[in-house]
Amino acid sequence: MLDADVYITSDLRHHPASEARESAALRGGTPYLIDTSHWASEWLWLDQAADTLRSALPDVEVTVSDIRTDPWDFAVTQ
Repeated sequence: MLDADVYITSDLRHHPASEARESAALRGGTPYLIDTSHWASEWLWLDQAADTLRSALPDVEVTVSDIRTDPWDFAVTQ
């Protein structure tokens, strides 16, 4: 395991993540785990990736879908 304060990833499985947190608690709390959805972690760079593909493959039509496929919604309100 790498020595890190925080791991940011997608699709952590429940039991391995739970075991990692229990182990981390014995060591002072780190590493912390941030589990993001695929869409939330990937949409930020899709337009840039599409532009790169368009430049590399000018004869191929490249389209970025705006359909969100995450099964969960989460909102923080004040």
